[in-house]
Amino acid sequence: MKKNIRYIFLTTALCLSLLAGNGFYAQATEPEGGEASGGGQTAAAAQEPRTGVQPDAQTEAPAPTEAPTEAPAPTEAAPQTAAPTTDSGLGEEIDKVGNEIDKVGNELGELEGNLNNAQQNHSSLQKDKSEAEAYLDQLNGQYRSVSSKLSKVEKDIKAQEEAIAAKEAAIAEKEAAIVAKENDITAKEAEITAIVNSIARTQAEIEETEADLAEQYEAMKLRIQFMYENAASAQYLEAFLESESLTALLNQAEYYEAMMEYDQKMRERFQDTKDELDGKKASLEADEARLVSERESLEQERESLKQEQAALVREKDELLEHQKELDRLKADLKKQQASVANQQATSAAELQAYVDQLASSSDTITSYEEKIELKRKYYEELLSKKKALEAEEERLKAEQAANDTGSDIKEGDSGIDHGMNVNISDEEYTLLAAIIYCEAGGESYDGQLAVGYVIMNRVRSNKFPNSITGVVYQTNQFSPVGSGRLATILAMEADPDVKGKVTDSCRRAAAEVLSGSSNVGESLFFRTHKPVPQLEENLKANDVPYYIIGGHIFYHRWVAY
Repeated sequence: MKKNIRYIFLTTALCLSLLAGNGFYAQATEPEGGEASGGGQTAAAAQEPRTGVQPDAQTEAPAPTEAPTEAPAPTEAAPQTAAPTTDSGLGEEIDKVGNEIDKVGNELGELEGNLNNAQQNHSSLQKDKSEAEAYLDQLNGQYRSVSSKLSKVEKDIKAQEEAIAAKEAAIAEKEAAIVAKENDITAKEAEITAIVNSIARTQAEIEETEADLAEQYEAMKLRIQFMYENAASAQYLEAFLESESLTALLNQAEYYEAMMEYDQKMRERFQDTKDELDGKKASLEADEARLVSERESLEQERESLKQEQAALVREKDELLEHQKELDRLKADLKKQQASVANQQATSAAELQAYVDQLASSSDTITSYEEKIELKRKYYEELLSKKKALEAEEERLKAEQAANDTGSDIKEGDSGIDHGMNVNISDEEYTLLAAIIYCEAGGESYDGQLAVGYVIMNRVRSNKFPNSITGVVYQTNQFSPVGSGRLATILAMEADPDVKGKVTDSCRRAAAEVLSGSSNVGESLFFRTHKPVPQLEENLKANDVPYYIIGGHIFYHRWVAY
């Protein structure tokens, strides 16, 4: 995040510096008379000094070993003295365009600020939407969990109700069985009572019969006793004597015999009756005993059924109590389900609101991007227009400066002290490597050396400041200084997170130019030569030595172009 902030800050500083630095012009120096002399060269033949001679061959700049962060603007090392201003009328137009650039830049900055705010708001909405989705997923999981528990509880309740119904049916069945047993017992008791009554009646009959038998038996015993005690012959004799006739006597004898037979039959009948009654009584008593046993068995069965019924009732009560707990749990789960459903609805509504806001935010961002694109195109058009106006004004000023005969620096009169020993600090070494990178980072190593030697020629010349810092930061000399790009590179070099922007080749070139031989002679100036092909013609026409290395042209003194 800190790194991003640094980049934003550096980029902003660069843009502001570009706006402020587009007004730097190439100025002509005043000459100080004297002969010029060319230094020894080690460059290729295409780099040898030429005095008014067209180069044998001119090639495109070689491909850079490492492209700089952004394409450097056309550069040149300009002289330190200001040429007289021209009354071309371009200054007012440049100021007008500059004001419009400032206005459009402010509007562009405001739009970009609004876009940044909209993007931050969009990111915040996306985060809120993600959180809402996660929360809704969580609620959906809770709802599924509660619904699953509720479904299980409802199944348990249904199973419980079925078990209770089964228990109730079993209880009813036991109750019916108990009633049936009680009815059987009642019937058995009725049978026992009837048998007991019958036994009682039979006993009464037996007793009555026994009483009759006893009475008859006593009477019979008396008759038999009388008969045996009074002898039968005498009795028969008495009966014969008393009889009026033989018929009467026979009748009397038959009477006695009949009486005896009657007594015998009555005794036998009474005995049979008694035996029959005794048998009946014994049968009734057996039936009574059987019925009592059956009644006891039925009562035991009834007690067993009652115990089973009581156990079923207890089980039913337990089932009912469990069902009540399940009903309470079901009610709680339904409340939870309703609560989660309400939260789901609320969360879904919030999520939809975020979706709608994101759609609106996307439209807003698109709108700002379209406006910024249009505004940036207009801004670039204004920059191009201002740059063209400034180039034209620079050309006019340079032409005016070239017409000033006092501005010539003759070859050999560069004021360079070749024996001067230049000691620099680590900071100045970094500054030298950084300005070489800004001016020639995309050039060959020879091109990087050439830029470094121009700077060192100026340091050793009495016409320029005698330090690398003074030369680099001399007013209106190096465009990367005015544009802010040099400050950006230096800031990046000081940042441990992005250090190493300046290439190793530029650092080697900075070290070599401190003590090596110049590959551009006593050149004090350079610039990109393609945009101004007439410069080469003017240099030749004025017998000014020059060198073309890569995309730059290096020359001894300032001339118009």
